[in-house]
Amino acid sequence: MKKYWKSMLTALVCFLIVVLLNFVLPRLLPGNPIAYLSGFAEEDMTPAQVQRYTEALHLNESLPRQFLHYLRSLADGTLGYSFKKEAVVSELIRGRIGCTLQITLPAVVLSTVLGLVWGLSCGYRRDGLRDRLSTSALLVLNTVPGFLFALLFIILFCFRRRWLPYTGLSAPGMAPGVPGFLADRLRHLLLPVLTLTLGALPSRYLLMRNTVAKAAEEKYVLYARERGLSDLTIQYRYILKNIAQPFITMVGMSVSLCVGGSLVIENIFSVGGMGKLLTDAVYTLDYPLMQGILFVTTGIMVVSIVLSDLLCILIDPKVRWGEELA
Repeated sequence: MKKYWKSMLTALVCFLIVVLLNFVLPRLLPGNPIAYLSGFAEEDMTPAQVQRYTEALHLNESLPRQFLHYLRSLADGTLGYSFKKEAVVSELIRGRIGCTLQITLPAVVLSTVLGLVWGLSCGYRRDGLRDRLSTSALLVLNTVPGFLFALLFIILFCFRRRWLPYTGLSAPGMAPGVPGFLADRLRHLLLPVLTLTLGALPSRYLLMRNTVAKAAEEKYVLYARERGLSDLTIQYRYILKNIAQPFITMVGMSVSLCVGGSLVIENIFSVGGMGKLLTDAVYTLDYPLMQGILFVTTGIMVVSIVLSDLLCILIDPKVRWGEELA
């Protein structure tokens, strides 16, 4: 139980460090912090604009008061203001994060289910033909960058065969409620989701396969076999129950990696999600927007880690009671 409190505390500390860096870095960089907090170059601003941004960003107040204003923008959910786009940062992110989650969540679910079932089966029959072929293939797959899969899929299924669309999430004229909208959305999601799934699958499979291969030699598995229980019963009622904890923890920690990976994949498939928003922010030097996206992705990471730890505590009595069951 103690190590889970330690894990949650570590996640919280990482989150607080990001919050602090978002505030401190623009004020430590050389030059006028207005340029970093507003996104406009100092030489492009008139004295009146400098005065306006100084007051809007509270730079004429002490650092403690600036930090309080900054914390208030986080607490009220605004996350600052993008002067380049003339909009509240949280509103900009809210309008795009739905597209990102439509790609990320199915990829997380698919890679988790496939990695669990596939790794459980191969690990239980370690060194068999299927295990050797699967493990070798996924070790190779683990070395291929996700964007290469995306480009390969676009060439094969979009340009050569023209089976699937390669841009956006909907065809022109398609909107919720229009006949065929769901089928069209699924066709647009197929390649981005498949790309992210292939990027996340190897780590899930390899962890499950290696853990199961080790657990298959434990005494409780040998006893179950002697009792004549079926392989599926042993795998899912005995082994999975005992090795689910590290797998759940790994999935929770990798959710943020899928979100980060989707930011790259979105640009390849021209999906108007947070990836496009981040690209616009980088090209236009929109620092408040970049900081807001960093804050949100870090928040997703912390929440996923905490939820995975809580799930481990709920399903494993040894974690709940610790020394009493040791």
